[in-house]
Amino acid sequence: MGMHLNPLTWQLWGYVVLAWLMCMVVLSDLLEHRIPNAYISIALLLGLALNTFGPANGHEGLLAYFPGALGFWPALWGGLIGLLLFLPLYFVKAMGAGDVKLMMALGVFVGPVDALNLALCVLIIGGAMSLVRMLASGTTALVVHNLKGMWADVSHGQAPTFNPLSQSAERMPYALAFACGLLAYGWWRQMGGLS
Repeated sequence: MGMHLNPLTWQLWGYVVLAWLMCMVVLSDLLEHRIPNAYISIALLLGLALNTFGPANGHEGLLAYFPGALGFWPALWGGLIGLLLFLPLYFVKAMGAGDVKLMMALGVFVGPVDALNLALCVLIIGGAMSLVRMLASGTTALVVHNLKGMWADVSHGQAPTFNPLSQSAERMPYALAFACGLLAYGWWRQMGGLS
């Protein structure tokens, strides 16, 4: 049973919820260098509720040009895919646990197909932001040194021994990349991408 909202109104409410959540997450990451589990839990619950009780409209998804709720199980699959896509980056210490959980929460909002594409968009934007930050701060030599060390560990079948807290110049608040990636991917979907 739907919320008695038409799909466009439902989509607007979904965007409002996502914008509010992303503002909170980005602010927390900028100020405290962490993403609280409370924000992730709220995002998971709201994403599941939005997709479970919203108007189906052919199950197109929140970001689609013709939006519609995905349903409970596809939303859950989106979260699982988001989690699995970024979990390896956590294991090699290239990303924090909060960032991985944020991708899982966004996957619940957008569903499995969009979770995959959104993750790719976030990684591209995050990579570009990191490159600009590295060049601007003059830490290129340190980054190259760290990458060589990580590659040597992995190529010898060992877990990377890189410690980002002691061996990196600065930590980039990656929530910015998520916010920019979400905006860019959402805009592309609204312009007819994947339709």
